[in-house]
Amino acid sequence: MKAKISSKSDSIQVVYANYLDEKYIVNRRYQRKLVWTQEEKMAFIDSVYKQYSVPLILLAEREDGSYEIIDGMQRLNAVVSFIENEFGITYDNEVCYFDLDALASSKERKDLGEISQQEPKLPRQVCIEIANYLMPCTYISADENDVEEIFRRINSFGRQLSKQEIRQAGALGAFPDMVRRMSSKIRGDVTVSNLVNLSKMKYISLANKNLGYGIDLRDVFWTKQNIITIQNMRLSRDEEIVAFVLSYMITGKDTPATSKYLNQLYKHDLENESAIVAVQMEKRINELRGENIEKWFDQTHSTLLGILDYAQKKVEKNFRSLLFSDKEAEGLVRTYQVVFLALFELVVRDHMMVNDYEGLIKSLDGLGMTQLSGITKKETWNDKGRYRMIQGVKGVMRNHFKPCEGEDAAKENWALDLENILRLSKVENGSYDFKQGFRDFGTGKFNRELVSKCVKTLTAMVNKGPKTKGYVIVGITEGEESLKAFQKVYNTQEGVNFENTEFYITGIDNEVKKYHHGSIDEFVKEVMAIIQKEPIDTYSKQYILTNIKTPSYYNQSVMMLSLQSETSPITYNDHYYVRNGSNNTKAERVSDITAIQGRFK
Repeated sequence: MKAKISSKSDSIQVVYANYLDEKYIVNRRYQRKLVWTQEEKMAFIDSVYKQYSVPLILLAEREDGSYEIIDGMQRLNAVVSFIENEFGITYDNEVCYFDLDALASSKERKDLGEISQQEPKLPRQVCIEIANYLMPCTYISADENDVEEIFRRINSFGRQLSKQEIRQAGALGAFPDMVRRMSSKIRGDVTVSNLVNLSKMKYISLANKNLGYGIDLRDVFWTKQNIITIQNMRLSRDEEIVAFVLSYMITGKDTPATSKYLNQLYKHDLENESAIVAVQMEKRINELRGENIEKWFDQTHSTLLGILDYAQKKVEKNFRSLLFSDKEAEGLVRTYQVVFLALFELVVRDHMMVNDYEGLIKSLDGLGMTQLSGITKKETWNDKGRYRMIQGVKGVMRNHFKPCEGEDAAKENWALDLENILRLSKVENGSYDFKQGFRDFGTGKFNRELVSKCVKTLTAMVNKGPKTKGYVIVGITEGEESLKAFQKVYNTQEGVNFENTEFYITGIDNEVKKYHHGSIDEFVKEVMAIIQKEPIDTYSKQYILTNIKTPSYYNQSVMMLSLQSETSPITYNDHYYVRNGSNNTKAERVSDITAIQGRFK
């Protein structure tokens, strides 16, 4: 099938209107991250202001009237950010901002209090000229496979892309998808769906300055531990490292430690004879089950986080300064791979857990300059050399581990999961809900109806389609007023603000202490007893009950309730519900019920 192509120029005013109508869709399976710096955005808008020509915006038309962005995501985001006063441009030797009254749409948002006018303003006429600037756009009508192939061809030959970004461009298969998921989980820019509206992308953008939204690259694991620079984060160096360690975890000690091998794993046509390595990897992932591999990765990463957290508190060192004692770190990325994979062998394969953090920290101190001193040599860094180093580091650490004796090798990384859920709620608010607790502040009475509402909410969340997941987190307070009410009732000052958002982690511990004799098990049993009687099918009831978690975050216990749909929608009391924003809506019309059922075909 040949793609149908049409070209036209859209004014920035039209682009902004399309943005407000949520017509621009980002496919995270193959799109680059939103990584432009504020300076890069300013330079682009300066080109527009000076009426210079700008590169083409390439969009794929979708059946619902929206447009999937093939090329131009960073530019479109820059346009919107500028109009909404997130940054200004230099005019008459000072930074000036777009006049929100210059466009009816931006003025309306300003009047509603959704955006604010920054000062000084650009002259009105300058703003009108910018709004009328014509951006060249090409619209393509094609199926999903053609769209991915077009994206790959456009991005595979660009000099500006890193090796890993070229690998990722339109790559198919379970392995590239797994690398993307696990990398996003560590960074924090996760999404439930691969398709995300451009208006939501800013909440998971990777920023190098504190903009009040997005993810500050200085706080990401890789940069916090001085393993990767911010610049290399922008070039997807973190995903390359994740790809190396995952390939070892999946295929074992003979896995090549070369860029050439990674290139072979990222294929765009798995039926091509040259894709034999990628096909073998797909087969191995199916044999091991992808969810098992991801759990292994989570367990290993969680163990490493625990070790580094102890090192930070005890000796004020991060990964780099611990392994290299503040000396020049040669082969840092390779050192990380060896340490991570040694932990993987201990935690997952040997089913062990740390029992002597202090001794473990001492054994790792300066290890990069002693045990791993030859890691940068070409003749050393190959599959056999890497395996020897992994076994050597494993031997150094083993004395500080003990057998798990039936326990999980490591607790699932719920702290990381909870952080990602709180971030995701900005992007996918229909998949997450938060409750402070189950007690009425005035009477102290246990609110059984609220538990029932949580169950109904979960069924509404997952009626988007097959394998959709929804979460209700108990122990999260939204808003400062609610926090103050909580603190007054429980006579406490507890409540950790999450990343300058409206969320406060207050936990369930105070409620448990006051009403359940300090027993979380008793609290959970009371909730479970209500869920047992809820009017939902057996599968849904068992899923919720068996997946109740009470992880600790910032020394506060929270309760996580979740549900995942399978191949058909889920009813509550024989009715279908859907989630619209933060509300549950009952499907009463035949057309609404048919639409819900149609999502699962």
